[in-house]
Amino acid sequence: MLMRQAENARFEPWLISDPGNVPRDFSYTRIMQYECALDVIRASSFSDMLDGFYTRSAQIHRTRQRAAAMNKSIKTARDRIIRKQVMQREELKKTAGRDSLRKQGDIITANLHQMKKGSRVLAARDFYGEEGAVVEIALDPLKTPQQNAAKYYKAYTKAKKAEKFLTEQLIRGDSELEYLESVLEALSIAEGERDLLDIRRELIQTGYIKAGKTGKAKKEKAAESFPMEFESSTGFRILVGRNNSQNDLLTHKTAAKTDIWLHGRKVPGAHVVISCGAKQPDEGTLYEAAAIAAYYSAARSGGRVPVDHTLVKHVKRQPGGRPGMVFYTDYKTIIAAPDEQLVTSLRRS
Repeated sequence: MLMRQAENARFEPWLISDPGNVPRDFSYTRIMQYECALDVIRASSFSDMLDGFYTRSAQIHRTRQRAAAMNKSIKTARDRIIRKQVMQREELKKTAGRDSLRKQGDIITANLHQMKKGSRVLAARDFYGEEGAVVEIALDPLKTPQQNAAKYYKAYTKAKKAEKFLTEQLIRGDSELEYLESVLEALSIAEGERDLLDIRRELIQTGYIKAGKTGKAKKEKAAESFPMEFESSTGFRILVGRNNSQNDLLTHKTAAKTDIWLHGRKVPGAHVVISCGAKQPDEGTLYEAAAIAAYYSAARSGGRVPVDHTLVKHVKRQPGGRPGMVFYTDYKTIIAAPDEQLVTSLRRS
């Protein structure tokens, strides 16, 4: 067949791309070996074929460069928080014995009458310990007995406040890490300039990157990207957020309260909504939406992913949380496989 084409000069321009519209190759004849794994599309001319291939390849290269720069910034911020938390946990450990400071202050106070300034040690009955036990408490010889007691109470109060502060900081750090992991996940599924612009705007708003170096920071133009759209085997519309900003908009603005919301359990990932209104989606649709949620999550490299689903009305923003951060109630869980072939077959252009 190839020989006959060559003899008759019957060449045709074919562009080969993967399902994500990433150019893989081009050919002068139709390639059949990839079946459904790659898209093989006939171009209108060899000029259009080559222009499409190299233009799209250059766009993808630029997109990947910009994504890599943001990826580096987010990972740097994430690693900084992790290092900070290591130090905070070490400091938190030191507050664990604070009750002993208060007890020592109490014992000193109970024995003020027999103490004199200049003493270095107080040996007294430990009324917090076993009956008749004696405890030795170090004293500052330059302080009065009252000042020594005050020193232990002050150290106790400081440790108590430190425990509260460090615990709050660690919780806040965990929330920031969760958010940053969600941004990294959004970058991993970004498909073009519009997706990256959405993420960049979000990172500027949350203070992780700067808007500009000179003059007044120009406001980033609103990206015109929309949630990814799928259709279940039985005709239900399924929407998927591409990033945290879209997740926010999809869940809290676009979706109806009676729509079904899905998300991979305890992993960063896209918000998925089955647009069903008053209808109850069938089990097949529910599973397909769960498979999509599993695929667009940080757990997609695994075999089976727990996916929670509930009504949109049961999904609430985390108080003071970053974009896309939510908590939800009244949910059930489906175990779904992140099947790329299934997801690709359900997606609408």
